[in-house]
Amino acid sequence: MTVELVKAIKEAENKAESIIREAQQEARQAIKNAEARAEMIIKDTISEAEREAKELVKIAEQEARAEAEPLTEKGREEISRLKEEASGRLPDAVSLLKNEVVKTDADN
Repeated sequence: MTVELVKAIKEAENKAESIIREAQQEARQAIKNAEARAEMIIKDTISEAEREAKELVKIAEQEARAEAEPLTEKGREEISRLKEEASGRLPDAVSLLKNEVVKTDADN
């Protein structure tokens, strides 16, 4: 009976060691899986943040263009007005220059 008892104890010890090894292996695998999942979550989060940043930049550019457009239009109108004003003075300027050139030539 003692031999059977020793065998049973050894068998129980072997079984316990086997259970411990399996548990350790499962724990290592669970850690690996958790690390891989965490890495995937981090990559997804970074990708999402980059996408949102690009979208915010796009929105900011659109808002800046919308704000700049009236100023650009005002500048175009001012340029047009100045060109018209200058065009209106062109005949007087040509006449003045012509008179000065003729006067200078006449003096010689």
